[in-house]
Amino acid sequence: MKGYFKKNFIFYAIVGIASMYAMANIQVKNGDFRFLETSLVSMLENVAEKNKFEPVDLSIQNVTLRKVGNPTQDFNYYKYVANIVVKNHGGDLKNGQLILEAGENQRHSFVKNDAEGFSLAKGQTHIIENYEILFDGDYNGGNLTVKIKLPEKVDYFDENNKFEIKISDFSPKIKALSIVGIKEDGTVQLDFDSLPYSVSTNGFEIYKSEGLSFDESDSKYAEASLEDKTYGYYRIKNSEELIKSANWSLLQGTDKDPHSIKFAENPFEDSTAHYIYIKSTNPENGNFVVSNILQLVPQKELNRAAFARFFVDYTGVDLDEESPNYFEDVSEKSWYAPYVKTLYKLGLIKSDSFKFNPENPMTRGDALRVVMDYFDINLADTEDYQAFKDIDSTNDLYPYSKALFASGRAGVFGENFHPNQPATKNYLKYLIYEYKKNS
Repeated sequence: MKGYFKKNFIFYAIVGIASMYAMANIQVKNGDFRFLETSLVSMLENVAEKNKFEPVDLSIQNVTLRKVGNPTQDFNYYKYVANIVVKNHGGDLKNGQLILEAGENQRHSFVKNDAEGFSLAKGQTHIIENYEILFDGDYNGGNLTVKIKLPEKVDYFDENNKFEIKISDFSPKIKALSIVGIKEDGTVQLDFDSLPYSVSTNGFEIYKSEGLSFDESDSKYAEASLEDKTYGYYRIKNSEELIKSANWSLLQGTDKDPHSIKFAENPFEDSTAHYIYIKSTNPENGNFVVSNILQLVPQKELNRAAFARFFVDYTGVDLDEESPNYFEDVSEKSWYAPYVKTLYKLGLIKSDSFKFNPENPMTRGDALRVVMDYFDINLADTEDYQAFKDIDSTNDLYPYSKALFASGRAGVFGENFHPNQPATKNYLKYLIYEYKKNS
Protein backbone atom coordinates (compact mmCIF):
# COMPACT_ATOMS: atom_id res chain seq x y z
CA MET A 1 0.00 0.00 0.00
CA LYS A 2 2.90 2.41 0.72
CA GLY A 3 4.15 2.00 -2.85
CA TYR A 4 0.67 2.72 -4.17
CA PHE A 5 0.39 6.05 -2.23
CA LYS A 6 3.92 6.98 -3.26
CA LYS A 7 3.11 6.47 -6.96
CA ASN A 8 -0.06 8.50 -6.67
CA PHE A 9 1.71 11.31 -4.82
CA ILE A 10 4.29 11.54 -7.60
CA PHE A 11 1.53 11.52 -10.19
CA TYR A 12 -0.42 14.38 -8.58
CA ALA A 13 2.78 16.34 -7.96
CA ILE A 14 3.66 16.19 -11.64
CA VAL A 15 0.15 17.24 -12.58
CA GLY A 16 0.39 20.21 -10.23
CA ILE A 17 3.80 21.33 -11.47
CA ALA A 18 2.68 21.00 -15.06
CA SER A 19 -0.39 23.14 -14.36
CA MET A 20 1.67 25.83 -12.67
CA TYR A 21 4.10 25.88 -15.57
CA ALA A 22 1.23 26.26 -18.00
CA MET A 23 -0.26 29.21 -16.07
CA ALA A 24 3.08 30.97 -15.82
CA ASN A 25 3.50 30.84 -19.60
CA ILE A 26 -0.09 31.59 -20.53
CA GLN A 27 0.96 34.68 -22.52
CA VAL A 28 3.11 32.80 -25.06
CA LYS A 29 2.08 32.96 -28.64
CA ASN A 30 -0.34 30.46 -30.13
CA GLY A 31 2.20 28.13 -31.74
CA ASP A 32 4.27 27.81 -28.60
CA PHE A 33 1.13 27.21 -26.55
CA ARG A 34 0.07 24.33 -28.80
CA PHE A 35 3.52 22.78 -28.42
CA LEU A 36 3.29 23.14 -24.65
CA GLU A 37 -0.19 21.60 -24.65
CA THR A 38 0.93 18.58 -26.70
CA SER A 39 3.99 17.96 -24.54
CA LEU A 40 1.95 18.23 -21.35
CA VAL A 41 -0.69 15.72 -22.54
CA SER A 42 2.00 13.23 -23.61
CA MET A 43 3.75 13.57 -20.30
CA LEU A 44 0.53 13.04 -18.37
CA GLU A 45 -0.40 9.98 -20.48
CA ASN A 46 3.01 8.41 -19.86
CA VAL A 47 2.72 8.98 -16.13
CA ALA A 48 -0.83 7.55 -16.08
CA GLU A 49 0.23 4.50 -18.09
CA LYS A 50 3.10 3.77 -15.71
CA ASN A 51 0.96 4.19 -12.61
CA LYS A 52 -2.34 2.63 -13.68
CA PHE A 53 -3.79 -0.15 -11.48
CA GLU A 54 -4.41 -3.61 -13.12
CA PRO A 55 -6.70 -5.93 -11.11
CA VAL A 56 -5.98 -9.60 -10.50
CA ASP A 57 -7.81 -12.15 -12.69
CA LEU A 58 -7.36 -15.73 -11.50
CA SER A 59 -8.86 -18.66 -13.40
CA ILE A 60 -8.95 -22.45 -13.08
CA GLN A 61 -7.48 -23.80 -16.29
CA ASN A 62 -7.91 -27.54 -15.64
CA VAL A 63 -8.63 -30.15 -12.97
CA THR A 64 -7.43 -33.76 -13.08
CA LEU A 65 -8.65 -36.48 -10.71
CA ARG A 66 -7.09 -39.66 -9.36
CA LYS A 67 -9.12 -42.12 -7.30
CA VAL A 68 -7.46 -43.17 -4.04
CA GLY A 69 -10.29 -44.93 -2.19
CA ASN A 70 -13.57 -46.82 -2.65
CA PRO A 71 -16.67 -46.75 -0.43
CA THR A 72 -16.56 -48.90 2.69
CA GLN A 73 -19.18 -49.99 5.18
CA ASP A 74 -18.02 -47.32 7.62
CA PHE A 75 -17.38 -44.53 5.09
CA ASN A 76 -19.62 -44.63 2.01
CA TYR A 77 -17.67 -42.26 -0.23
CA TYR A 78 -15.29 -42.47 -3.14
CA LYS A 79 -12.06 -40.62 -2.44
CA TYR A 80 -10.19 -38.65 -5.09
CA VAL A 81 -7.23 -36.30 -5.10
CA ALA A 82 -7.27 -33.43 -7.58
CA ASN A 83 -4.52 -31.40 -9.24
CA ILE A 84 -5.84 -27.92 -10.04
CA VAL A 85 -4.13 -25.58 -12.52
CA VAL A 86 -4.60 -21.87 -11.64
CA LYS A 87 -3.53 -19.04 -13.93
CA ASN A 88 -3.40 -15.27 -13.39
CA HIS A 89 -4.58 -13.32 -16.45
CA GLY A 90 -4.53 -9.96 -14.67
CA GLY A 91 -2.13 -7.91 -12.58
CA ASP A 92 0.35 -9.33 -10.09
CA LEU A 93 -1.14 -10.92 -6.98
CA LYS A 94 0.90 -10.63 -3.78
CA ASN A 95 0.12 -12.27 -0.45
CA GLY A 96 -3.51 -13.02 -1.25
CA GLN A 97 -5.78 -15.25 0.81
CA LEU A 98 -6.83 -17.94 -1.68
CA ILE A 99 -9.70 -20.28 -0.70
CA LEU A 100 -10.34 -23.54 -2.56
CA GLU A 101 -13.65 -25.42 -2.27
CA ALA A 102 -15.79 -28.00 -4.13
CA GLY A 103 -19.23 -27.76 -2.52
CA GLU A 104 -20.82 -27.68 0.90
CA ASN A 105 -19.83 -31.21 1.88
CA GLN A 106 -16.23 -30.85 0.74
CA ARG A 107 -13.16 -29.63 2.58
CA HIS A 108 -12.36 -25.88 2.27
CA SER A 109 -8.64 -25.18 1.92
CA PHE A 110 -6.58 -22.02 2.38
CA VAL A 111 -3.88 -22.22 -0.26
CA LYS A 112 -0.41 -20.79 0.26
CA ASN A 113 2.58 -20.86 -2.03
CA ASP A 114 4.80 -18.55 0.04
CA ALA A 115 5.24 -17.60 3.68
CA GLU A 116 2.65 -14.79 3.62
CA GLY A 117 -0.12 -16.28 1.51
CA PHE A 118 -0.73 -16.85 -2.19
CA SER A 119 1.17 -14.89 -4.82
CA LEU A 120 1.04 -15.22 -8.58
CA ALA A 121 2.50 -12.85 -11.18
CA LYS A 122 0.69 -11.78 -14.33
CA GLY A 123 0.60 -14.59 -16.92
CA GLN A 124 1.95 -17.23 -14.53
CA THR A 125 0.36 -20.57 -13.51
CA HIS A 126 0.41 -22.58 -10.31
CA ILE A 127 -0.68 -26.21 -9.70
CA ILE A 128 -2.50 -26.96 -6.47
CA GLU A 129 -1.74 -30.61 -5.80
CA ASN A 130 -3.56 -33.40 -3.94
CA TYR A 131 -6.76 -31.58 -3.00
CA GLU A 132 -9.09 -34.23 -1.52
CA ILE A 133 -12.54 -34.63 -3.09
CA LEU A 134 -15.30 -36.98 -1.88
CA PHE A 135 -18.18 -38.41 -3.90
CA ASP A 136 -21.27 -40.20 -2.56
CA GLY A 137 -20.79 -43.97 -2.79
CA ASP A 138 -24.50 -44.57 -3.47
CA TYR A 139 -24.18 -43.12 -6.98
CA ASN A 140 -22.45 -43.95 -10.24
CA GLY A 141 -21.73 -40.42 -11.34
CA GLY A 142 -22.42 -36.70 -11.21
CA ASN A 143 -20.83 -33.28 -11.44
CA LEU A 144 -18.82 -31.32 -8.87
CA THR A 145 -17.71 -27.71 -9.21
CA VAL A 146 -14.26 -26.68 -7.95
CA LYS A 147 -14.03 -22.97 -7.01
CA ILE A 148 -11.38 -20.48 -5.92
CA LYS A 149 -12.01 -17.23 -4.02
CA LEU A 150 -9.99 -14.15 -3.09
CA PRO A 151 -12.04 -12.61 -0.24
CA GLU A 152 -9.52 -9.82 0.51
CA LYS A 153 -8.66 -8.91 -3.08
CA VAL A 154 -10.51 -7.79 -6.17
CA ASP A 155 -10.73 -10.55 -8.80
CA TYR A 156 -11.62 -8.78 -12.03
CA PHE A 157 -13.64 -11.62 -13.64
CA ASP A 158 -14.93 -14.31 -11.27
CA GLU A 159 -16.78 -16.45 -13.87
CA ASN A 160 -13.54 -18.28 -14.65
CA ASN A 161 -12.92 -19.02 -10.95
CA LYS A 162 -14.81 -22.32 -11.19
CA PHE A 163 -14.36 -25.56 -13.07
CA GLU A 164 -16.92 -28.36 -13.44
CA ILE A 165 -15.62 -31.90 -13.21
CA LYS A 166 -17.50 -35.07 -14.15
CA ILE A 167 -17.25 -38.06 -11.83
CA SER A 168 -18.14 -41.54 -13.06
CA ASP A 169 -17.55 -44.80 -11.23
CA PHE A 170 -18.91 -48.27 -11.95
CA SER A 171 -20.06 -51.07 -11.29
CA PRO A 172 -23.77 -50.19 -11.57
CA LYS A 173 -25.61 -49.29 -8.37
CA ILE A 174 -29.09 -50.38 -9.53
CA LYS A 175 -28.85 -54.08 -8.77
CA ALA A 176 -30.42 -57.33 -9.96
CA LEU A 177 -32.00 -56.10 -13.20
CA SER A 178 -33.70 -59.07 -14.88
CA ILE A 179 -36.58 -60.06 -17.14
CA VAL A 180 -39.33 -61.94 -15.33
CA GLY A 181 -41.89 -62.30 -18.10
CA ILE A 182 -43.24 -61.42 -21.54
CA LYS A 183 -46.90 -60.60 -22.06
CA GLU A 184 -48.92 -61.58 -25.11
CA ASP A 185 -48.66 -58.06 -26.56
CA GLY A 186 -44.86 -58.10 -26.30
CA THR A 187 -44.63 -56.09 -23.09
CA VAL A 188 -41.44 -56.97 -21.20
CA GLN A 189 -41.74 -57.27 -17.43
CA LEU A 190 -38.63 -56.24 -15.49
CA ASP A 191 -37.49 -56.65 -11.94
CA PHE A 192 -34.72 -54.77 -10.12
CA ASP A 193 -33.82 -53.48 -6.67
CA SER A 194 -35.38 -50.00 -6.74
CA LEU A 195 -35.83 -49.45 -2.99
CA PRO A 196 -32.52 -47.66 -2.27
CA TYR A 197 -33.38 -44.92 -4.80
CA SER A 198 -37.17 -44.71 -4.67
CA VAL A 199 -37.10 -41.68 -2.33
CA SER A 200 -33.88 -39.87 -3.23
CA THR A 201 -34.37 -39.87 -7.02
CA ASN A 202 -36.90 -38.49 -9.44
CA GLY A 203 -38.05 -41.79 -10.94
CA PHE A 204 -36.44 -44.18 -13.41
CA GLU A 205 -35.66 -43.68 -17.09
CA ILE A 206 -35.12 -46.56 -19.50
CA TYR A 207 -32.75 -46.16 -22.44
CA LYS A 208 -32.50 -48.37 -25.51
CA SER A 209 -30.06 -49.02 -28.34
CA GLU A 210 -30.09 -51.27 -31.38
CA GLY A 211 -26.34 -51.82 -31.52
CA LEU A 212 -23.58 -52.26 -28.95
CA SER A 213 -19.98 -53.44 -29.14
CA PHE A 214 -18.88 -55.19 -25.94
CA ASP A 215 -16.59 -57.90 -24.61
CA GLU A 216 -18.48 -61.20 -24.45
CA SER A 217 -16.67 -62.09 -21.24
CA ASP A 218 -18.64 -59.25 -19.61
CA SER A 219 -22.00 -60.85 -20.44
CA LYS A 220 -23.92 -63.60 -18.67
CA TYR A 221 -26.74 -65.74 -19.99
CA ALA A 222 -30.14 -65.63 -18.28
CA GLU A 223 -33.66 -66.84 -19.00
CA ALA A 224 -37.24 -65.69 -18.57
CA SER A 225 -39.91 -68.35 -18.76
CA LEU A 226 -43.60 -68.39 -19.53
CA GLU A 227 -45.82 -71.46 -19.43
CA ASP A 228 -45.16 -72.45 -23.04
CA LYS A 229 -42.09 -70.40 -23.95
CA THR A 230 -38.62 -69.78 -22.58
CA TYR A 231 -36.66 -66.69 -23.63
CA GLY A 232 -32.91 -66.42 -23.33
CA TYR A 233 -31.20 -63.03 -22.91
CA TYR A 234 -27.92 -61.59 -21.60
CA ARG A 235 -26.88 -59.34 -18.73
CA ILE A 236 -23.94 -57.15 -19.80
CA LYS A 237 -21.70 -55.38 -17.30
CA ASN A 238 -22.32 -51.67 -17.83
CA SER A 239 -19.56 -49.07 -17.99
CA GLU A 240 -19.00 -45.43 -18.84
CA GLU A 241 -17.49 -46.49 -22.17
CA LEU A 242 -20.59 -48.50 -23.17
CA ILE A 243 -22.93 -45.66 -22.26
CA LYS A 244 -20.87 -43.22 -24.33
CA SER A 245 -20.15 -45.49 -27.29
CA ALA A 246 -23.68 -46.59 -28.23
CA ASN A 247 -26.48 -44.54 -29.75
CA TRP A 248 -28.80 -44.62 -26.73
CA SER A 249 -32.26 -43.06 -26.86
CA LEU A 250 -34.97 -42.67 -24.26
CA LEU A 251 -37.42 -45.57 -24.44
CA GLN A 252 -39.49 -44.68 -21.40
CA GLY A 253 -39.55 -41.68 -19.08
CA THR A 254 -40.04 -41.26 -15.35
CA ASP A 255 -43.81 -40.91 -15.69
CA LYS A 256 -44.30 -44.66 -16.30
CA ASP A 257 -43.76 -47.83 -14.31
CA PRO A 258 -40.17 -48.93 -15.04
CA HIS A 259 -41.07 -52.56 -14.32
CA SER A 260 -43.04 -52.77 -17.55
CA ILE A 261 -41.72 -51.66 -20.95
CA LYS A 262 -43.13 -51.95 -24.47
CA PHE A 263 -41.22 -52.09 -27.72
CA ALA A 264 -42.91 -51.69 -31.09
CA GLU A 265 -43.33 -55.47 -31.12
CA ASN A 266 -42.10 -58.49 -29.20
CA PRO A 267 -38.34 -57.83 -29.10
CA PHE A 268 -37.50 -61.53 -28.91
CA GLU A 269 -39.16 -62.11 -32.27
CA ASP A 270 -37.16 -59.41 -34.05
CA SER A 271 -34.24 -60.25 -36.31
CA THR A 272 -31.81 -58.02 -34.41
CA ALA A 273 -30.87 -57.58 -30.77
CA HIS A 274 -32.16 -54.83 -28.46
CA TYR A 275 -30.27 -53.30 -25.53
CA ILE A 276 -31.73 -51.50 -22.52
CA TYR A 277 -30.53 -50.06 -19.21
CA ILE A 278 -32.13 -48.08 -16.39
CA LYS A 279 -31.00 -44.70 -15.06
CA SER A 280 -32.21 -42.61 -12.13
CA THR A 281 -31.13 -39.07 -11.24
CA ASN A 282 -31.23 -37.21 -7.94
CA PRO A 283 -33.05 -33.93 -8.72
CA GLU A 284 -31.26 -32.01 -5.96
CA ASN A 285 -27.64 -32.53 -7.00
CA GLY A 286 -27.76 -34.28 -10.38
CA ASN A 287 -26.04 -37.46 -9.14
CA PHE A 288 -27.18 -40.53 -11.05
CA VAL A 289 -27.28 -44.32 -10.82
CA VAL A 290 -27.50 -46.87 -13.62
CA SER A 291 -28.16 -50.57 -14.01
CA ASN A 292 -26.39 -53.21 -16.01
CA ILE A 293 -27.41 -53.62 -19.65
CA LEU A 294 -29.87 -56.25 -20.83
CA GLN A 295 -29.42 -57.70 -24.30
CA LEU A 296 -32.65 -59.10 -25.75
CA VAL A 297 -31.64 -61.46 -28.53
CA PRO A 298 -33.58 -63.29 -31.26
CA GLN A 299 -34.64 -66.78 -30.21
CA LYS A 300 -33.06 -69.07 -32.80
CA GLU A 301 -34.63 -72.48 -32.17
CA LEU A 302 -32.62 -75.48 -33.31
CA ASN A 303 -33.91 -78.54 -35.10
CA ARG A 304 -31.89 -81.69 -34.62
CA ALA A 305 -29.83 -81.18 -37.78
CA ALA A 306 -28.91 -77.62 -36.86
CA PHE A 307 -28.11 -78.77 -33.33
CA ALA A 308 -25.64 -81.35 -34.64
CA ARG A 309 -23.79 -78.77 -36.67
CA PHE A 310 -23.69 -76.11 -33.96
CA PHE A 311 -22.57 -78.61 -31.32
CA VAL A 312 -19.67 -79.87 -33.44
CA ASP A 313 -18.58 -76.38 -34.50
CA TYR A 314 -18.78 -74.81 -31.03
CA THR A 315 -17.07 -77.64 -29.15
CA GLY A 316 -14.35 -77.95 -31.78
CA VAL A 317 -14.86 -81.68 -32.35
CA ASP A 318 -13.11 -83.12 -35.40
CA LEU A 319 -15.69 -83.63 -38.13
CA ASP A 320 -16.21 -87.27 -39.25
CA GLU A 321 -17.01 -87.52 -42.95
CA GLU A 322 -15.81 -91.08 -43.59
CA SER A 323 -17.89 -93.28 -41.28
CA PRO A 324 -20.89 -95.11 -42.74
CA ASN A 325 -24.32 -93.54 -42.32
CA TYR A 326 -26.36 -95.20 -39.57
CA PHE A 327 -29.69 -93.38 -40.01
CA GLU A 328 -32.07 -94.05 -42.86
CA ASP A 329 -33.51 -90.51 -42.81
CA VAL A 330 -30.10 -88.85 -43.18
CA SER A 331 -29.05 -88.58 -46.82
CA GLU A 332 -25.36 -88.86 -47.62
CA LYS A 333 -25.75 -85.74 -49.75
CA SER A 334 -27.30 -83.66 -46.96
CA TRP A 335 -25.22 -80.86 -45.45
CA TYR A 336 -25.78 -82.22 -41.93
CA ALA A 337 -24.77 -85.83 -42.62
CA PRO A 338 -21.13 -85.51 -41.42
CA TYR A 339 -22.29 -83.73 -38.25
CA VAL A 340 -24.79 -86.49 -37.43
CA LYS A 341 -22.08 -89.10 -38.10
CA THR A 342 -19.77 -87.27 -35.70
CA LEU A 343 -22.34 -87.28 -32.90
CA TYR A 344 -23.07 -90.95 -33.45
CA LYS A 345 -19.38 -91.88 -33.44
CA LEU A 346 -18.99 -90.07 -30.10
CA GLY A 347 -21.87 -92.11 -28.66
CA LEU A 348 -24.05 -89.05 -28.13
CA ILE A 349 -27.13 -90.17 -30.12
CA LYS A 350 -29.52 -92.53 -28.39
CA SER A 351 -31.78 -94.19 -30.98
CA ASP A 352 -32.98 -97.72 -31.70
CA SER A 353 -35.21 -96.83 -34.64
CA PHE A 354 -32.48 -96.04 -37.18
CA LYS A 355 -34.00 -92.59 -37.53
CA PHE A 356 -32.42 -89.27 -36.54
CA ASN A 357 -35.46 -87.04 -37.29
CA PRO A 358 -33.32 -84.11 -38.48
CA GLU A 359 -36.23 -81.70 -38.96
CA ASN A 360 -37.72 -82.25 -35.49
CA PRO A 361 -37.01 -79.66 -32.76
CA MET A 362 -34.07 -80.41 -30.50
CA THR A 363 -35.47 -80.27 -26.97
CA ARG A 364 -33.75 -78.59 -24.05
CA GLY A 365 -33.64 -81.89 -22.18
CA ASP A 366 -31.99 -83.80 -25.03
CA ALA A 367 -29.45 -80.99 -25.53
CA LEU A 368 -28.55 -81.06 -21.83
CA ARG A 369 -27.98 -84.82 -21.95
CA VAL A 370 -25.74 -84.60 -25.05
CA VAL A 371 -23.60 -81.83 -23.56
CA MET A 372 -23.15 -83.52 -20.17
CA ASP A 373 -22.40 -86.91 -21.78
CA TYR A 374 -19.80 -85.36 -24.07
CA PHE A 375 -18.00 -83.68 -21.16
CA ASP A 376 -18.31 -86.89 -19.13
CA ILE A 377 -20.04 -85.29 -16.15
CA ASN A 378 -20.31 -87.44 -13.03
CA LEU A 379 -24.04 -87.98 -12.48
CA ALA A 380 -23.65 -89.85 -9.19
CA ASP A 381 -21.87 -87.27 -7.03
CA THR A 382 -24.85 -84.93 -6.62
CA GLU A 383 -25.73 -85.51 -2.93
CA ASP A 384 -29.20 -84.16 -2.17
CA TYR A 385 -29.32 -81.15 -4.47
CA GLN A 386 -32.87 -80.03 -5.23
CA ALA A 387 -33.87 -80.73 -8.82
CA PHE A 388 -36.26 -78.68 -10.96
CA LYS A 389 -39.96 -78.83 -10.18
CA ASP A 390 -40.79 -80.13 -13.66
CA ILE A 391 -38.22 -82.98 -13.59
CA ASP A 392 -39.13 -85.62 -11.00
CA SER A 393 -37.30 -88.76 -9.97
CA THR A 394 -39.07 -90.89 -12.62
CA ASN A 395 -37.68 -88.77 -15.47
CA ASP A 396 -34.57 -89.99 -17.30
CA LEU A 397 -33.21 -86.43 -17.00
CA TYR A 398 -33.40 -86.47 -13.20
CA PRO A 399 -29.73 -87.39 -12.57
CA TYR A 400 -28.66 -84.83 -15.19
CA SER A 401 -30.70 -82.09 -13.54
CA LYS A 402 -29.23 -82.92 -10.12
CA ALA A 403 -25.72 -82.84 -11.56
CA LEU A 404 -26.52 -79.47 -13.13
CA PHE A 405 -27.49 -78.13 -9.71
CA ALA A 406 -24.40 -79.63 -8.14
CA SER A 407 -22.20 -77.82 -10.67
CA GLY A 408 -23.68 -74.40 -9.76
CA ARG A 409 -24.84 -73.80 -13.34
CA ALA A 410 -28.60 -74.12 -12.79
CA GLY A 411 -29.29 -70.67 -11.36
CA VAL A 412 -30.11 -69.10 -14.72
CA PHE A 413 -33.04 -71.45 -15.34
CA GLY A 414 -35.33 -70.74 -12.39
CA GLU A 415 -37.60 -73.24 -10.66
CA ASN A 416 -38.56 -75.06 -13.86
CA PHE A 417 -36.28 -76.34 -16.59
CA HIS A 418 -38.89 -76.82 -19.36
CA PRO A 419 -37.13 -79.89 -20.80
CA ASN A 420 -39.59 -80.41 -23.66
CA GLN A 421 -39.37 -76.90 -25.10
CA PRO A 422 -37.12 -76.32 -28.15
CA ALA A 423 -33.46 -75.65 -27.46
CA THR A 424 -32.15 -72.34 -28.79
CA LYS A 425 -28.69 -71.51 -30.03
CA ASN A 426 -27.98 -69.24 -27.05
CA TYR A 427 -29.14 -71.90 -24.58
CA LEU A 428 -26.85 -74.48 -26.17
CA LYS A 429 -24.00 -71.99 -26.31
CA TYR A 430 -24.36 -71.37 -22.57
CA LEU A 431 -24.25 -75.08 -21.69
CA ILE A 432 -21.24 -75.81 -23.90
CA TYR A 433 -19.32 -72.75 -22.72
CA GLU A 434 -19.93 -73.48 -19.02
CA TYR A 435 -18.71 -77.06 -19.26
CA LYS A 436 -16.01 -76.41 -21.81
CA LYS A 437 -14.21 -73.73 -19.78
CA ASN A 438 -13.64 -76.17 -16.90
CA SER A 439 -12.94 -79.29 -18.94
